[in-house]
Amino acid sequence: MAVKDKQQIMAITASIFIAFILWLYVMGEKNPVLVRTIEDIPVTLYNTENIARSNLVMLPEQTFTINLTIKGRALDVFKVTKDDFKVEADMGGYLKRGDNNIPVEIRRKPQGIEVVSEGIFPYIRVKLDNLVAKAFPVNINVTGIPKQGYDNLEPVVKPSEILVVGPEEYINKVNYVEGQVDITGAFSDISNSIVVKPYDRERKQVLNVETDPRYVDVFVSIKSAKQVPIKVVTKNSLPKGKTIKSINLTEPNIYILGDSNVLNNIKQIETKPIDLQNIYQTTSIQVELNIPKGVYLKNKENSILVELSVENIIQKEIKLPISIQNQNGEYVYSPASEEVNLLIRGSESQLNQIDLNQFMAVLDVSELSEGEFALPIKIIKPEQFEVVSIEPEKIKIKINKK
Repeated sequence: MAVKDKQQIMAITASIFIAFILWLYVMGEKNPVLVRTIEDIPVTLYNTENIARSNLVMLPEQTFTINLTIKGRALDVFKVTKDDFKVEADMGGYLKRGDNNIPVEIRRKPQGIEVVSEGIFPYIRVKLDNLVAKAFPVNINVTGIPKQGYDNLEPVVKPSEILVVGPEEYINKVNYVEGQVDITGAFSDISNSIVVKPYDRERKQVLNVETDPRYVDVFVSIKSAKQVPIKVVTKNSLPKGKTIKSINLTEPNIYILGDSNVLNNIKQIETKPIDLQNIYQTTSIQVELNIPKGVYLKNKENSILVELSVENIIQKEIKLPISIQNQNGEYVYSPASEEVNLLIRGSESQLNQIDLNQFMAVLDVSELSEGEFALPIKIIKPEQFEVVSIEPEKIKIKINKK
């Protein structure tokens, strides 16, 4: 079996050798004409400045190659590579947005080789788009946290607006342009020249466009910072019969920045005065803040929403038992009345929740001896209530020895 396999291998080898000898003979003696296709021959563009003159731009990610069918003697054809050709396309003619079919010119080819066109002149397809320049405001994204006790003001950028230039297809994707400044650990002003980049609505960078200029100058002011309360200032009085129940702010405190020697003297920030004379009911008012010189607000919002809760002032009658104070144990005290009628005034909500235990009608007998007297009533009450009238204003009292 092994002898048979060996014989077969020898026969195959001999056949290949004979075929090779015959091929050499044919190629050397006869050298027949062959046809072959050379693929992916690179095409060089010239007169490309005409693209910009036509207010157009070439879309990215395009490669320009062609396939050429050649004919020639076999020995010549088999030696040909794509590097043996120089193929060019002239962009100097009429151009339009979209696909442009540009004829190619074969500037160099191997000697003895013919390019077979088969009636179709070779061309490349060049995709062009309108060259567009669109202005965008520059956003600055401040990253990082400055040194404790410091904060930054809004960045100042120059120029504040730049152009984004490129194919219309890509310009239409641009939503904003942005640069970044890192203020980590900063305690003094930062001045930098930074790159700005265009982004789409999904915060992805838009490629294949350019910004003009590419760099912008950014200044970030770093100041001392602290939080202080807001004090609401009013002027004039509410209409008669009205009172302020409460004053509420959307933000009771405010974050301020400035030089340390200025901030050390700031304990609160006042509002501009609110005129009360025409306020008849609960009202919300946007009030401007009175910012001292040298003090800055981080968010530049120089006003605060103030809610003035307004209610009616009403009157109410109450009865109070009479309390005799500073009695002498040697005497008997006999007042003509055991209680007084009191008319008090205050806000409706407070009077509706009045606690009579907070009120006292007092007769002070500390300096009296035996006899009959008419003493004024002393009323002890919470500060928020006003006494309108007392009935009676004086109480007769008899003092007798035990």
